[in-house]
Amino acid sequence: MIRFSPLFASLAFAATALVPAATAEVLIAPTRVELDRSERSTELVVVNKGDEEAAFRVSIENRRMLLDGSMEEVTTAEADELFAKDFIRFSPRRILLEPGERQTIRVSAMLNPDLEPGEYRSHLRLMAAPLSAGRTLESLSDTESDTLSIQLIAIRSITIPVIFRMGDLSAEVEIEHTELRPSSNEGETVLVARLNRSGNRSTYGDIKIFVDDKREPVYFARGIALYTPNTERDVMLPLPDEIRQSLTGKDIRIDYVSSDPSAPGTIASLTTRLQ
Repeated sequence: MIRFSPLFASLAFAATALVPAATAEVLIAPTRVELDRSERSTELVVVNKGDEEAAFRVSIENRRMLLDGSMEEVTTAEADELFAKDFIRFSPRRILLEPGERQTIRVSAMLNPDLEPGEYRSHLRLMAAPLSAGRTLESLSDTESDTLSIQLIAIRSITIPVIFRMGDLSAEVEIEHTELRPSSNEGETVLVARLNRSGNRSTYGDIKIFVDDKREPVYFARGIALYTPNTERDVMLPLPDEIRQSLTGKDIRIDYVSSDPSAPGTIASLTTRLQ
């Protein structure tokens, strides 16, 4: 399960004083949907972990991965992009939950018999906002005061990849090289690991860094995806100064380990010396 991160704050004009920001805290599991011909449907569970009633809207969108791993929404597919939006169905599209209440979202793939082999991906977006925000604005707008007030309404959003695989797909990844880059955060350096992918499916896993042949990693980063059709990605690993100093001048092993139950094992590994 993961939590929403704030997406934006909307402003509204009303009566007297600054009104405290309202928030909605949500958990959802699982955080990825993977379907194929033998398993064409699944369920997500959404839980309202906040202390007030909240509304949620579910939609689907196409997203493209950039070199640094960030995602952008796209409306037009490029020649080598396979999106699942046209045949993914989900229900319900709107959810209203009391504090502590949960709701199941059903996700399924409606297949076209002419669908070509490959990996198709789109993303479900779940947006949430506490209902008290709208009620507060409505009550404040009824006042006759001309004093300016600002209501901050925290809208929280998360996107979940929905992947449908058609046919016998495989992928290979190598960690091409690493480099250290300055960080915008004081007391930190960024270790960049370049992943190169070949094949016709995406990979998903964790980055683990080992030193001096120790059994336990000294660094761990979860949930690193390299989606098709991208063939490379720069994984940004922020290193606090104390960790970087402990690794400098030593041989380290960087493992990219699958967390995809359908393709377990070490995806790629690189031994290098951190200067």
